[in-house]
Amino acid sequence: MSLDLFSSRFLFSSGAAKKLPSRRRVTFVAAASSSPSTPSPPRSQDASSSSRQRSVRATPLSPSKGASRPAGSNGRTRRRRQRRTVEGGQEQGGCVPSVEEASIRVGTLYENGDPLGRKELGRCVVEWLRQGMQSMASKFASAELQGDMADLTTAALTLNWGSAEGQLGFVIQAQPYLSSIPMPKGLESLCFKACTHYPTLFDHFQRELRAVLLSYQNQGLIYDWRSTQTWKLLKEMANSTHHRAAVRRTTPRTKAVHSSIGISLKKVRLMQDRIEDFVKHMSDLLRIERDAELEFTQEELNATTMLDNNSKPSKPVEYLVTHGQAQQEQCDTICNLSVISSSTGLGGLHLVLFRIEGEHKLPPTTLSPGDMVCVRTCNSRGEGATSCMQGFLYNLGEDGCSITVALESRHGDPTFSRLFGKSVRIDRIQGLADALTYERNLEALMLLQRNGLLKSNASIDVVATLFGDSKDVMKMEQNCLIDWGESSLPDPRLSERCAFDDSQLRALSLGLNKKRPVLVIQGPPGTGKTVLLTELIVRAVRQGESVLVTAPSNAAVDNMVERLSRTGLNIVRVGNPARISPSVTSKSLAEIVNGRLGQFRKELERKRTDLRKDLRDCIEDDSLAAGIRQLLKQLGRDLEMKEKETIMEVLSDAQVVLSTNTGAADPLIRKTGCFDLVIIDEAGQGIEPSCWIPILQGKRCILAGDHCQLAPAILSRKALEGGLGKSMMERASLLHDGLLTTRLTVQHRMHDSIASWASKEMYQGLLQSSHSVASHLLADSPVVKV
Repeated sequence: MSLDLFSSRFLFSSGAAKKLPSRRRVTFVAAASSSPSTPSPPRSQDASSSSRQRSVRATPLSPSKGASRPAGSNGRTRRRRQRRTVEGGQEQGGCVPSVEEASIRVGTLYENGDPLGRKELGRCVVEWLRQGMQSMASKFASAELQGDMADLTTAALTLNWGSAEGQLGFVIQAQPYLSSIPMPKGLESLCFKACTHYPTLFDHFQRELRAVLLSYQNQGLIYDWRSTQTWKLLKEMANSTHHRAAVRRTTPRTKAVHSSIGISLKKVRLMQDRIEDFVKHMSDLLRIERDAELEFTQEELNATTMLDNNSKPSKPVEYLVTHGQAQQEQCDTICNLSVISSSTGLGGLHLVLFRIEGEHKLPPTTLSPGDMVCVRTCNSRGEGATSCMQGFLYNLGEDGCSITVALESRHGDPTFSRLFGKSVRIDRIQGLADALTYERNLEALMLLQRNGLLKSNASIDVVATLFGDSKDVMKMEQNCLIDWGESSLPDPRLSERCAFDDSQLRALSLGLNKKRPVLVIQGPPGTGKTVLLTELIVRAVRQGESVLVTAPSNAAVDNMVERLSRTGLNIVRVGNPARISPSVTSKSLAEIVNGRLGQFRKELERKRTDLRKDLRDCIEDDSLAAGIRQLLKQLGRDLEMKEKETIMEVLSDAQVVLSTNTGAADPLIRKTGCFDLVIIDEAGQGIEPSCWIPILQGKRCILAGDHCQLAPAILSRKALEGGLGKSMMERASLLHDGLLTTRLTVQHRMHDSIASWASKEMYQGLLQSSHSVASHLLADSPVVKV
């Protein structure tokens, strides 16, 4: 190994570092008047002087460590070798500061008694301090072994370094050792700051002195490192009153806080732990519920009649096949169907058109758009049914002879191709486990766990409110990040639609407060909750907010669409077209997009017709036919691209977007960006994981409903008892001593004698009856004849 000694500075060549023997340990000790000498027994002055010229001392390792072992047998050995190589490289070329270290400035350092560490100085400066203090510690430790502490100016250890004079003397005494180590390039100002900061120097010196003494004890040079005079003097000084006063914090250090919610990082970690526990628990409950749904679905599929040649149907086959009879009861099975065509609907739906064979009409049936169905091939009498293809009823043809089904298979699926040319039967399935709903609920939980408390999450205030404690919520309010009060709107009692009572006005004012992350509006029956939400949405749009409105069921969403249709707002209903009420179809995304693309599709279809004619004329010319087929494919791609552009245009222009809770996970909605306000109607009827789907797409949320009425429908008793049946609305209403909740207290629907029972049993007697209905009798109604 090559070793160059100049002013206590060691330079290592990379080639020599590879020749380090595996059974020897090399200790490098600086030798100069300002650097430590190698520890040795007491000797004469000449011997001591000559010993200072030696800079390398090789000592054998212990037998257990020196035993040879196969290369690569121990990962720690390789890591030690790599560490020595890296350290040698740093000695040769210096420590290279990272981008974060290079950005540290002297003005950002604390001026109190705390030692400066890696967070303030960076890795390179701390390593520079460590090497200098290691040299100083080795000097004093070896001086005690040689018995010449006085000769080596170690009498300073006996001084009271905690005093002002002693602190300055210690700092001055440390400078030669630090100056012998090259400063990291570009970090000289930090080095000068650190080398004059007494708490930092003493902290490193104490740590390195302990390491040096402990190494001497392992080498057998001393019996107990704690009993050495050097260590005793150091501890005596560290316990002195002057020293403690010097290293005491003179100014309180500001706690590291989350910049978005103003809460300490320790509290944020506790919140994250609560979120992770919640996600794990809810994921387990969802899997249990999913298993119960699959079991129930399988029972329904098994209960569906599958006729074969040896079995008799529960009803005559003619009843299922011929439909010309009068006074037939409604059935949930339609047979004798044939495939006419298939197409791809908006959003990639695989639509298949079926028609009754012959001149028959569809029978009286309980089937309606949105029903889950099972499609199977069979003979003309409905016998010999094959395996089931699942889908849902898209619509019933206006001609009374056709029916359209959206299948789960994609267009061109070979399984679907088996339906062509065969007789088909369709059976309604009472209950079917929805894999998409399950996946979207799990996805929402994963997003909550991963992004819930990130600064980039728009709904971080909502997450912190629902998973933090009351002190955290108060801290957020003190930092002016949130506000739990009412908004200061001019004359909030004026309304263009109806007059509101005091409880409704308060809920309206709270809901319009943009700095309130969560609001729970509990609306008992007849208290005007839907009317209030309509007014709230209108005013939120007027104050410049984009709104996402969801509910657990399609019926509840369509009810809100009907209400908002009368307000003149630009609203869009997103969801499965087959499950949207016909009364609000005009507001659905599919209908709006189809209306805008009507002329474009006509022109596109005209081009397709012309190309198909040309294709028939030149079918024998392979090269020309291939070109025409490519043009037909390009027209299909143009239509798809135009549909996407139109969809994004419609959703971007919408002031209010409405969907079910799980429908809010549609990529079409997520691509529109973050909403200012999310409103979940009938929130007491939805499970909590489904509510997180829309909430994570908005800056604040309002949960409206009544958890004292219908609860979420849960099949599994185990999942119900585990907490899946407890809605987010119910949980949020109990948080922070009811801070999140406001209740509508005046009902306008029923006689007081009826409402008083509900008020007493479920609403702590707070529900009152309006004067207009308190004494209203059924006989007073104009439509009732007495």
